[in-house]
Amino acid sequence: MKSFFRSFLLLVLIFYTGCLHAGNVIIIDARHYSNVLGETRNYRIFLPPDYFDNPQKRYPVIYFFHGWSQRYFGSTRGGGFDKGDDNNGDNIENFVAGHDVIVVKPDGYNRNPDDEYYLRPYNVSPVETNRQFPIYFPELVEYIDASYNTIADRNHRAVSGLSMGGFMTFWIGGKYPHLVSAAGNFCGSTEFWIGPKNSPVEYRHLDMYKNYNGMNVRLNYGNKDFIRCYHQDMNKVWTQVMDNYEYKIYNAAHSTCGLNEMFEFLLETFENPPGKPQEWHHIDVYPEFSVWEYHISSDRNVPGFTILENVNERGFRCSVREFLPDGELMPFVNLSVTTSPVYEKNQQYIINDVDHKRNITSRRVIQSDHSGRLKINLNGSFHEIGINKMGDPPNICLVSFEIENMNWATQKKDVNISIKLLNKGVMEANGVRVKLIATKNSVNVIHTESEFGDIAVNEIQNSRKPFTFYVQSDSIEIERFKLIITDKNNNEWNGFIEIPLKTDQPEINDFEIADGKLFTVAKAGDDTATVYLGTGNGDGVANPGESIVVLIKDQNKYWRTYLYTSDKYVNPLGTNIRISDNWSSYDHVGGSAKYSIPVLSSECPQNHMIEFFTEYWLPDYPYHIIKRGKVKIKVTGKDSTPPKVRWVQISGDNTIQVRIYDGGKIQSVIAKLISKDNPEKFFKVELKDNGKEGDRAEADNVFSKKIPDQKFGLYNVEIEAADSFGNKMVEKKSDVFVLH
Repeated sequence: MKSFFRSFLLLVLIFYTGCLHAGNVIIIDARHYSNVLGETRNYRIFLPPDYFDNPQKRYPVIYFFHGWSQRYFGSTRGGGFDKGDDNNGDNIENFVAGHDVIVVKPDGYNRNPDDEYYLRPYNVSPVETNRQFPIYFPELVEYIDASYNTIADRNHRAVSGLSMGGFMTFWIGGKYPHLVSAAGNFCGSTEFWIGPKNSPVEYRHLDMYKNYNGMNVRLNYGNKDFIRCYHQDMNKVWTQVMDNYEYKIYNAAHSTCGLNEMFEFLLETFENPPGKPQEWHHIDVYPEFSVWEYHISSDRNVPGFTILENVNERGFRCSVREFLPDGELMPFVNLSVTTSPVYEKNQQYIINDVDHKRNITSRRVIQSDHSGRLKINLNGSFHEIGINKMGDPPNICLVSFEIENMNWATQKKDVNISIKLLNKGVMEANGVRVKLIATKNSVNVIHTESEFGDIAVNEIQNSRKPFTFYVQSDSIEIERFKLIITDKNNNEWNGFIEIPLKTDQPEINDFEIADGKLFTVAKAGDDTATVYLGTGNGDGVANPGESIVVLIKDQNKYWRTYLYTSDKYVNPLGTNIRISDNWSSYDHVGGSAKYSIPVLSSECPQNHMIEFFTEYWLPDYPYHIIKRGKVKIKVTGKDSTPPKVRWVQISGDNTIQVRIYDGGKIQSVIAKLISKDNPEKFFKVELKDNGKEGDRAEADNVFSKKIPDQKFGLYNVEIEAADSFGNKMVEKKSDVFVLH
């Protein structure tokens, strides 16, 4: 009776939405109401020929995301991949005709009803509405599983898509590894602005490889695809750090090239699906999310990434950063991590919390709930969390590594690295040793073992002698190593590290330093712009306290550069500023060249030489040529540069937060709130960075104050700040802020 009722409802749905019998495959254009998006959503579903013949039979599901200028019903610009002769017959209909699989093609259209029709789907680059397609995906899955004869588990569910839909494939697959077991991307864009409307981030797949634990991942693209250069950039990293990733290049342009092979790859995953990893990682752009039965919530209202690493039953690492991989930490963000129900119910656990950024170690006892979950509250700093019961063995984890004999790891040279370990357990570890093992044949580990001795509870210990490795090819951009950690009691822990590599490049001498100076620079690939760059006295000489942009002269233009250095006098107090120069108007991909604005420490000694590894892009359509080199900069003079405001926020509880950076200590910050309706009416509040009176984290250069409720109204904000050298600034923000 239940099967008959389900079939009857489906027939009613077909009657109202339309059904195409393409060959023997049943193609239905249908719709359902989405509570997440607050509107009716369309989709096309491809059902196998025998779908109605055997109501008891269940099928795996592939969710397919269309690209730009396309809809669930096909393309608005000609061509397609649905049925008939589309894609020379290598299409969804023909695949479903010969395989036991359901394919669902949801509509990516995401405009408001009264907006002009627009060809860009999914609300990305730019983010224009509050409707978030990835948040809708679990609801769609639940609806499809309830309405059709699916095998309703992650082992028999995959995502795939073309172009912008290919971007969504990797984003959604990486966001929901607990919902899908495979992701297949056709010619997908690799970078877009995504996330909440009020705090979008620049999201690059290249940085997100850790999100795909427990999945099979594949990319198909053509040798004539206009995006192929970005695919090549990503492959240089993903092939080195992922064992579950593959790609294939076809004699094709921007298309669903190799669709049959891709779908076969997905079906092979269904036959032998990867299980949930024992240890996993996850990065998410949303302030609140769930993954692998963990639930994470936060009060973050600025752009950022929440990062979970090395998650297992003994603990995890957690942080919130402005960008990846090394953006500024956000200690002012409050986080709550609720674990999966893997612990004993209603039992006490000892939580060790080591905050590496602020050198704070704490221990507290938390009781699990009636389902065996733990709720751990922390902030957005760099935390290593240990979860223990009395009597547990030591709990050893990798903290960090450091290059010992050069400024950065370089190919074709012996690289010495030291490694730091932390014992986040409740028992001392004795006689700790580490073995470093290469995961690829492209590297030789020369000195492979080191001793650490005894590591006390919550102690960080450095390796007694460095490890040494040698990378054989200068085309390798990152190497992944496995750590096998043991103690004399035969306890064993494993970990992995990824070490970026910089080619040994010649020194570049034709460059300028922008320190608050007007320059005409290259922009968006083939354009130029005249802008003020950097902060300082504008004399083109690097002084302590200045924020600089290094401009390299090439092809008769100045190019802004991405910079890397390990010098301790650069970016004091954790500051790290990176700006994007979007190239969409040039190559129509969505990617951007990045450039740095390093802050020079006020404590930098006179005539100190800073060596930077530099990188910039040159256009060669459809390619971007990545140029690299070294730049040496002498720092002279004294700090005459005032603090600089990065952003101002006023939260719903009337707390004003101001992110300020400087080369040294910031002495005072005052916010002047000016009535929008009556500019002569204002009041001032002194902001603090002491972790009190509304300030959420001490010494994070976010100065805050909770304002009394009776100040209701609309305000402009003017910030006054001074550093310890007496350098002062006054800056009025153009935004209008609300006090409740």
